[in-house]
Amino acid sequence: MVLVIVGMIALGQFTDLERLATGVLASSAVIALIVGFAAQHTLGNMVAGVQIGVSQPFRIGDKVTFEEAEGRVTDISLSYTYIDPGDGSSVVIPNQLLVDGIVHNHSTGETAELTP
Repeated sequence: MVLVIVGMIALGQFTDLERLATGVLASSAVIALIVGFAAQHTLGNMVAGVQIGVSQPFRIGDKVTFEEAEGRVTDISLSYTYIDPGDGSSVVIPNQLLVDGIVHNHSTGETAELTP
């Protein structure tokens, strides 16, 4: 994307290709805006996953309660945290919800409230 923008700026230096370069730059700006809005939740979950990884309010194997879900953390990915409630099922919680909410970690006896 950066190469396309630099190329269009370079082409904009030539008078005959200025309209083409302007059109392509405007189109790429609109496309970037649309992709940004479409990926807003996905990017939010990824940023929250990094925040959980850095602050580590809970770890794999910890027994936690979040809202109505209670169980052991089985996996923490960049976008989702997986909790096993002990009945053979799996609760998948987007990391953004965990960062915005209150997680009670029964393994440490602490209640963690993450603030973005």
